[in-house]
Amino acid sequence: MVAIPNPKASSKKFKLAFFILCLLLFTGALGYRFIEKISLLDSIYMTVITLSTVGYKEVVPLSIPGKIFTIFLIVSGVSLAGYSASTALAYFSSGEWKEDIERKRRDKMIRKLTNHYIVCGYGRTGRYVVEELKAEGKSYVIIDTDPEKISHLSARGELAILGSGSDEEVLIEAKIKEAKGVAAVTSIDNENILIVLTARFLNPSILIVSRASSKNFEQKLIKAGANHVLLPQKVAAWRITSMLIRPEVADFFCEVANVEGNELVVEQILVSPSSSLVGQTLAQSQLHSNLNVTILACKSPDGTWMHAVGGKTTLCAGMTLIALGSRENLHKLLKIANPGSFS
Repeated sequence: MVAIPNPKASSKKFKLAFFILCLLLFTGALGYRFIEKISLLDSIYMTVITLSTVGYKEVVPLSIPGKIFTIFLIVSGVSLAGYSASTALAYFSSGEWKEDIERKRRDKMIRKLTNHYIVCGYGRTGRYVVEELKAEGKSYVIIDTDPEKISHLSARGELAILGSGSDEEVLIEAKIKEAKGVAAVTSIDNENILIVLTARFLNPSILIVSRASSKNFEQKLIKAGANHVLLPQKVAAWRITSMLIRPEVADFFCEVANVEGNELVVEQILVSPSSSLVGQTLAQSQLHSNLNVTILACKSPDGTWMHAVGGKTTLCAGMTLIALGSRENLHKLLKIANPGSFS
């Protein structure tokens, strides 16, 4: 198992040192206040000059109990005060305080996330997944065990967590219970299996997609709880073969899959019970003429696919539409099909 450094260790060390320093000041001020019966300001002054060993003259001549207390304060406090001061100096001079502030900002942003995606593993596949999610305007959190990758991602403003996706605490920190989907895309199949098992345990209804390096792990990942498993080599081989045999069809789907701006997009859109589309046929809805959107297929509420859709196909609540059109027009269709999500 890879040892993962704790990024919060320095912060905790500084906080402990600061607490010790405050405790010493409080103890010293309280002691001088009650032993010598002097003001609070004078008590704090006496404590500071004692702990710092600067040697200034006392505010008042010390009594015997006061001298004994001063000896105790010097013996027990000077080394602790020195440790606290050196720890604070090291903390601020190293710039770790900036990282601590950035970490708190990141944690605050993650706590606000809902319906986001968790990408476990920022390798070759994970990078492309993140790029596509960003292009789609989706919220996501990246989890990886490499401190350098996490540091680089955080510097770019990405929401990234150092750790393993198979760790329950890490997934909980990434708000898996509020997430919409998990991508287990590390380069190690056994690690992906553990990620899938942990994610499924923490959120039984979440959508999980995993990669596998070989056919042998495909069924294992499905049994572990993955909804879909992809073999990158198999997908690449299918794309290459399609380009060789039917290049025009392959070019069309490549264009759809790599859209930017107002190019064509294939989107899935759920028809809600409050939609004006419920009860209408595709011909009556006039989606093609009004929005220039083509319905390629429909999935009924019971999970049955209807590929041969036409003007007489009746739309119902709970139906999922597979639509082809520009991003702008599909967004308009989404407002009509699911108006509740925009209220």
